[in-house]
Formats: sequence, structure tokens, C-alpha cells
Amino acid sequence: MVAVIVMAAVLAVMVALFLWFYFYSRTLAWGDSETRNAVLRVLMVVGPIFGMHYRPPRPEPPTISTPGGTQEPTVPGLSVPPAPGQNDAS
Repeated sequence: MVAVIVMAAVLAVMVALFLWFYFYSRTLAWGDSETRNAVLRVLMVVGPIFGMHYRPPRPEPPTISTPGGTQEPTVPGLSVPPAPGQNDAS
């Protein structure tokens, strides 16, 4: 009976630690930590032994955007107020 209580306590602690790490690993502190970098380096060395290869994320392709034109909105019933400095009462 004592073994069941001890095993249940160990399981509860393991679940609590897993949940703590799960939520901590989604913070900026984990993303910038030296521990994360060390674990990643170890996985990059050990991973290929098991057929897993690290591929860094692809950079975002560059884009060119231009300012919007002066065309009217295409949504019916939508009215856009005039820009500051423009006077419609002329």
C-alpha cells in the first residue's frame, strides 16, 4: 500500500514538473537561455545518429510594399473620414 502512495506521489511530481517546463518553454526567458542553446547543440550532435537532422528555419522572403492609393473603400455603407488638413466644405 505504501508503494502505491509513493508511486502516485512520484507521478504527481513528474506531471507537475512537465507542466511547469511546458509553460516555461514558451516564454522569452527560455528562448534566450543558454540551457536551451546547450540542449539544441547536444541534439544536433546526437540526432543524426538516429536519422534526425536539424534544419534551421528558412528566412522570410523579402517583400516590397507601397502605400495604399486614394481609391474609395469597396465595402458598401463604409464612410472614411477625411484626412487631417483636408476640408470638404470648399
